[in-house]
Amino acid sequence: MQTSMRVTPANRDALARIAATELGGVSLDEALRVVLFEHHSRAALARLAADPASAGSYLAESAQLAEVDVAVQE
Repeated sequence: MQTSMRVTPANRDALARIAATELGGVSLDEALRVVLFEHHSRAALARLAADPASAGSYLAESAQLAEVDVAVQE
């Protein structure tokens, strides 16, 4: 399903610059997907930072996972 949306030329051009220079020439749709993902990631990190107990739990779990030694079979 293809829909249209209104975007100012300045915003379209800014997104096109990001797509071309920072994302290796991807489409505007893909560039927007990346920008939205980054936005959602920053929002999730801000929520985590606002909850010290959850942040501590997250950091402890990540440290444990970083120490896991996984043998890979060929």
